[in-house]
Amino acid sequence: MRPSSFTYLAMTFTALMGQGQAQAADRLELAPLAVYDTGIFNKSAAEIVVYNKTSKLFYVVNGATPSVDVFRLNGKTTERLLALSLAPSEAPTSVATYGKLIAVAVHNPALDGRPGKIILFSNNHKRIADFPAGFLPDMVSFSPDGKYLLVANEGEPDKNSDPEGSLTLIIINSKKPNMSIIKQIDFKGFKANELRKSGVRISPGKSFSQDVEPEYIAFSADSRRAWVSLQENNALAEITLNKAEITRIMPLGLKDHSLPGQGMDPNDNDGINIISVPVMGMYMPDAIAAMNIGGKSYILTANEGDARDEDVKAKKAKFDKNALTKSQIKSLGKLRLSSTDGDTDHDGDIDVPHSYGARSFSIFSDKGKLVFDSGDDFEQITAERLGEFFNSDNKKAASADKRSDNKGPEPEGITVGTVGERTFAFVTLERVGGIMVYDVSDPYAPVFQSYYVSRTFGADMDFDLIDDRKKAGFLGPEGIYFISAKDSPTKKPLLLVANEVSGNVEILEINGL
Repeated sequence: MRPSSFTYLAMTFTALMGQGQAQAADRLELAPLAVYDTGIFNKSAAEIVVYNKTSKLFYVVNGATPSVDVFRLNGKTTERLLALSLAPSEAPTSVATYGKLIAVAVHNPALDGRPGKIILFSNNHKRIADFPAGFLPDMVSFSPDGKYLLVANEGEPDKNSDPEGSLTLIIINSKKPNMSIIKQIDFKGFKANELRKSGVRISPGKSFSQDVEPEYIAFSADSRRAWVSLQENNALAEITLNKAEITRIMPLGLKDHSLPGQGMDPNDNDGINIISVPVMGMYMPDAIAAMNIGGKSYILTANEGDARDEDVKAKKAKFDKNALTKSQIKSLGKLRLSSTDGDTDHDGDIDVPHSYGARSFSIFSDKGKLVFDSGDDFEQITAERLGEFFNSDNKKAASADKRSDNKGPEPEGITVGTVGERTFAFVTLERVGGIMVYDVSDPYAPVFQSYYVSRTFGADMDFDLIDDRKKAGFLGPEGIYFISAKDSPTKKPLLLVANEVSGNVEILEINGL
């Protein structure tokens, strides 16, 4: 399907294709309900959104102001109530709620290394306590039982420093939250050479504790364990909460894009062309989620991929003379590859090309074993649905195919929720936009349900023009949050999507079962 030009808004697509066939009786659909709009474009004004089922209020991290905005839902409209009280030096990165508590992760962008802290607020939005965290806390999250507050301190390098990544565990005192116990957890006990042998990706010349950048958190249903994505290391860390220990580092392995159903479109100058390529994809998840099915824990990953400064375009890469044919190299075009991975004989060139991300979502066992990957579903589905606007960028209107050489649709966020008796995964596509929905009730055989997209495409649109920005819809979905029917202010299951480019939060109603 290649229409010359079309636009659409808030449409759902269900296809019989990919890893599982969606049956009409099983289809789950998303429908727009309301919008919270900051009116700020392309300045990260809506990054993370959460909901407090006790107060029935919504909290969104606004990186533009910066602030944490508080709003409520009034039928099909939203009302901004206030912003949490933060000092000018306290830049928020994440927010979480549980019961009568709101936790905000902040850092000081003016300080080298950006040391951070966690600020606790009460439900009446009064500041209760400040707790020290590590460098650049990137996510804060409560355990399902509310006993623990875990923080992923990314320690991302800036121009002046490269601090160590770490975790902060706060054991909540429910009666006196300001007296909670704080434990700082580092990665110094892990040896880089041993981890490399197991398949963990570590930058040359760095210790693991300096190289690691903890990203995203997911808890087991019983609040005994948590998992943290180590995106650049292509790994997960498992934490035993009552011991405040990192108990294992789990390498995620590689995806073979030469296999049937695992292809990609690597070239940004040839339209839709999803092919098998001799490339190994590094899963490198950003967001992760966890679910319990049949008494077993599973970890779901949105396989975004992330490069530091080591990436190189395929046409400029230094390959071993026996690695690829000239035709194969040409087919890869400008695909971003790692210049530090795939040198199997250690002679300074690439023997096996490694690309960033897997353009998919995956399900792993709690031991790190891959049990499912969506293959090339995301590109196949968006190609069928979007036609000429396939693999568009989120910051430029006329950008069809421009992300093909760089992580494609770029799965970013993921959440899991139960609707009726079924469990569903919702995956955001950061670049082209939209949400993929899968029934994951059987972790070994998920079934594609629908593709919802509320971005407006048009060949003549220009995001430099304010009017076209307003027409664009929702761009750059980042954070995603599921609200069950029993906790919902509308008594129906809802999905919250924070769009960092268009600067708005979309509230979606989940229908179909």
